[in-house]
Amino acid sequence: MKAEKQTTSLKRTLKTRDLIIYGLIFMIPLAPAGMYGAYLAPANGMVALCFLIGMVAMAFTGLSYRVMSQNYPMAGSVYVYVQKGVSPGLGFLTGWAILLDYLLLPATVVIIGSSFANALVPSVPVWIWSLLFIVFSTVINVIGVDLMSKCSWILFALQMVVIVAFSFCVIRLWVNGSIEFNTISFYNPERFDMSGILMATGMVILSYLGFDAISTLAEETIKPEKNVGKAIISSIFIIGIIFIVITFLAGMAYPNYQELNPDTAFLDIVNYVGGTGLTILTTFTLVLSFGIATTQASQTAVARVLFAMGRDGVLPKQLSYVSKKYQTPYVSVMLVGILIVPISLLFSLEVISTLVSFGALFGFILLNMTVIIKYYFKNPKRNERLKVKSVLNYLVCPLIGLIVTLWIFINLGVNAHTVGFLWLAAGFLYLMFVTKFFRNPVPQLELS
Repeated sequence: MKAEKQTTSLKRTLKTRDLIIYGLIFMIPLAPAGMYGAYLAPANGMVALCFLIGMVAMAFTGLSYRVMSQNYPMAGSVYVYVQKGVSPGLGFLTGWAILLDYLLLPATVVIIGSSFANALVPSVPVWIWSLLFIVFSTVINVIGVDLMSKCSWILFALQMVVIVAFSFCVIRLWVNGSIEFNTISFYNPERFDMSGILMATGMVILSYLGFDAISTLAEETIKPEKNVGKAIISSIFIIGIIFIVITFLAGMAYPNYQELNPDTAFLDIVNYVGGTGLTILTTFTLVLSFGIATTQASQTAVARVLFAMGRDGVLPKQLSYVSKKYQTPYVSVMLVGILIVPISLLFSLEVISTLVSFGALFGFILLNMTVIIKYYFKNPKRNERLKVKSVLNYLVCPLIGLIVTLWIFINLGVNAHTVGFLWLAAGFLYLMFVTKFFRNPVPQLELS
């Protein structure tokens, strides 16, 4: 047992394609199905346009992740990047902030998946579904990230079957003349309002949050300095195209969006184009997508951040214990499973969903700042800073990413800001305790 606890190396099995699928599962290809009705009113039906803008905006922050992952191919994601790029103290607060996002996200998707499951099988209470999803995810994550990856491939394939079936039904109706071709999801001159588009973009862009979780698997990836960044950029564009296609076809199938019930808008369109069979398949897939696939992916991510922070010594060392048999951070995985049980059972989706994006956006802001500070302003070679490639990679792109994420962060709700900053304050107090009021240095992993 002692030898097992001293092991802190993870098993490298993941390739670029595995990371891409992991990122896509985290962001959920069918995500528009759950929130489509909420986007319609502010976007005046131009939801596909909002997803297009969101994809381009998130790509700039994705480029910053690529820069940092090439230089620091380690588990811990933005926690490690800010720690090594700016300062250990700021790195800790960044890691503490994204823990809020990563701890709440598994509970969020468990709640959504359980509600869909209860709708399919009303005889089984929501709380039983929640416990089943959490236990299943925890077991899979303890056994190994390679098994989690295989499950992700299967569940991604199922989501793509639904998307292809939906696309086929819409195109069939168009070919038969039952519906007319239109571009209302991209541009409607009669209802175009830039303020509404920007408001809706601020909502849909949250669907892209999760690509950053790919970087938490760096120490389980083959050639992470190359593959992590490539997977992040690829996943953003692939999921963006999927989102755009889904919402474009939904708009073409049902242009009179004002008639739809915001709570069931997308499923109503699915029923309109594909009937009861496709609606049941879509609902079943949503259960698996939220309750199993994304629960697994999000639990994996937060466990790796806890693992990295435990290994550094800023959190209890036990969090860095790795199973000798499975080479997974089993203590962190099981702790996450325990923590999300009361969150998913006692808190409402409305309360949790307002807080999920605070940590991720806070991390994005500091990540983009880190790239600018470390690789542009602190670059000792002035000639390097003046090169077009350096200006684009280390100043222009991260600056755009910084502005976009800062804008979304500022426009979060009051509850998100209140709880988020209280969480940061608690982290600051904890850091003071660990460092004995900063008389001791902030613990961190020393790079060899």
